[in-house]
Parts: sequence; structure tokens; C-alpha cells
Amino acid sequence: MKFLIDLISEQLSGAFEKAGFDAAYGRATLSNRPDLCEYQCNGALPAAKVYHKAPIQIASAVKAQLDGNAMFESV
Repeated sequence: MKFLIDLISEQLSGAFEKAGFDAAYGRATLSNRPDLCEYQCNGALPAAKVYHKAPIQIASAVKAQLDGNAMFESV
């Protein structure tokens, strides 16, 4: 049986990979701002250094891969 955070991480890893980035950056953690969301992924920040792109470019590319994913209400 998998935990919810593991299922989210699988989806995020796949989205990072489809967007052309290392899947290891797609790891979900509990949010440090629970007033905004329950889970978060900070992979765009370290990936930005490796891929020499702005974090928003990486996050947008990953978000585009997750659009329409029934698992998420919003990304």
C-alpha cells in the first residue's frame, strides 16, 4: 500500500521527466505553508541551477505536463 505523498511524487517525477528534466526533482513533501496547500514540490529550484533556467520556466513546464491530471484539483 502506498502513501498519498508517494503517489503524488510518482506523478511529479513523471511530469519532470516528460518535461525533459531529471525525475529525481519531482519529490513531494508536506507543505511548510499549510494555509496555502497540503503538499509541495521544490524541485524547480535545484533544477534551475543544473539546467540554467529560471525556476518559473521549469515549474511551468512541469505544470503543463500535469494539466488535466485527474489526481490534482490544482497545480
